Amino acid sequence: MAAIYKSWPTDLKDPPIEFFLERDEDKLHRAKVAPQQLRLVDRGYLSTLTFYSVLEEQVGISAQPVYRWVVNEMGRKLYRPDHYIFVDVLPEVTVERYNRNGGLVYENNMWIKFPKRINYWYDRLLASFEPATSVYRLDGNREPNIVLEEFRDLVSMLKKGPSKID
Repeated sequence: MAAIYKSWPTDLKDPPIEFFLERDEDKLHRAKVAPQQLRLVDRGYLSTLTFYSVLEEQVGISAQPVYRWVVNEMGRKLYRPDHYIFVDVLPEVTVERYNRNGGLVYENNMWIKFPKRINYWYDRLLASFEPATSVYRLDGNREPNIVLEEFRDLVSMLKKGPSKID
């Protein structure tokens, strides 16, 4: 199994749209060429669309260049996944975990500031761009070890193929 993650510079301030797009393209290219059959990718074009849709709605930054990019690059640099796995965590649980582990939650974190809008846009964009893609949701508010075990079980079922999944 290949796990492909987006690596963000921790000191990046107000990244331009091109940074998000280039990083998605780079990450998805690495996933495409990975020799394993099952590739796990943390976020992808749908996450970028969601982020910019909320940014447009809440701050006024246009999401249209990102939408055009997705339409133009789908099937070329961007690929539709076979499955989406969401680990849903309440914002207050996320903040508590960061604080407990000595981390820092940035005040402009979209997931913390606008969780309902993030979920709204994910659901809307999933229905628009990925209506036939299977979606799995894990309750991330439980202990991380339990969530990890459930995630591993789900991945194991996905490896076996669609006929083995309920």
